[in-house]
Amino acid sequence: MSNRKVPESIAALAKEFAEGIRGLYGDRLDKVILFGSYARGEQHEESDVDFLVVLKGIEINGYHEIGLMSPFTFEMSLKYGLSVSAVPMSTEKFEGNKSPLSSNIHTEGILL
Repeated sequence: MSNRKVPESIAALAKEFAEGIRGLYGDRLDKVILFGSYARGEQHEESDVDFLVVLKGIEINGYHEIGLMSPFTFEMSLKYGLSVSAVPMSTEKFEGNKSPLSSNIHTEGILL
């Protein structure tokens, strides 16, 4: 993970997002990670705010999890005036670096 801090411009959003996801998933939640342009410090006016939601378990149903998170991510987008996206992934897939995405997030992500 990166040693960078969450950009001040989205600190409140990131905190509220992480708390909301913890409330939604409870013990199923392993971690929430900011990634993408905001994590790299390369954001611009059109950038979206990307979060990886790591859920405990071997496999997850991505479509189901996106459906669960969509109302909340939409609410955050409206509240903060930024496009918020959440990508679900299992702990096994993330920790095993079993995708190019998880590999990049291991390098650039900011753990919330």
